[in-house]
Amino acid sequence: MTKNDELIEALVSELTPVSPHALRKRLALTVGIGVLGAAIILFVSIALRPHLHQVTVAAFWVKFLYTAALMAATVVALDRVARPEGSIGGMVRLSVIAIAIVILLAIVQLVLSPASSYHGLIIGYSASFCPFLIVAFGIPAFCANMWFLRRAAPMEPRLAGFVAGACASAIGGWVYSWACVENGIPFIAIWYTVGILIGGLLGSLVGKFSLRW
Repeated sequence: MTKNDELIEALVSELTPVSPHALRKRLALTVGIGVLGAAIILFVSIALRPHLHQVTVAAFWVKFLYTAALMAATVVALDRVARPEGSIGGMVRLSVIAIAIVILLAIVQLVLSPASSYHGLIIGYSASFCPFLIVAFGIPAFCANMWFLRRAAPMEPRLAGFVAGACASAIGGWVYSWACVENGIPFIAIWYTVGILIGGLLGSLVGKFSLRW
C-alpha cells in the first residue's frame, strides 16, 4: 500500500453514512426556527390582530397568501442554492407570477375605488416602517438560514445570501401579515415586496463575506 493509499484510508476510516434527506431535515428545522422566532417577536411587540374588525377579509388573505407563496418559493430556492450547481430559475418564475398576480389585484382595486382613497390604499398607516418591520421580523429566520447554508455547499455566496435574506423576510412578512391592519392591495404589492427585497439585498452583502469557502 502506497503512502497516498494510507492517507486516503486514514481520511475515510472514521466517516459515517449521512442520510440522503439530512439536508432537507435541517432545512425544515431552519424554517421552523425562523417562523417561531418571528412569531415570538410578533406576540411580544404587537397584540395579535387587535383591529381585526377594521381589516377586510380580502386584504388579509391577499397578504397571507402572497407572503406564503414567496416564502414557499424562497425556501425551495434556499434548498437549491445550498447544493453545488443548484438552479433557482423555477423559483424565480414562481415569485414573478406571485408578484404579477398581486400587482394585477392592486390595479383592479384602484380602478374600482374612488381617487380619494388612493392615499390610504397605497401609503396606508405604515408605509414608512412596514418594510423594516418585515426585515426585523425575519432576523431569527436569517440567522437560521445562514447557519443552514454554512453547513451546506453554496457555490455562489452572494446569490445564496440574497436567497437567505429574501426567504427570511418572506417568513417575517408572512408572520407580520397576521397583525397588519392595512387594507390596500397596492400597499401589499409595494411595501411587502420592498421589505422582502431589502432583506435579500442585505443577505447578499452578508453572504458575500460569510459564505465564502
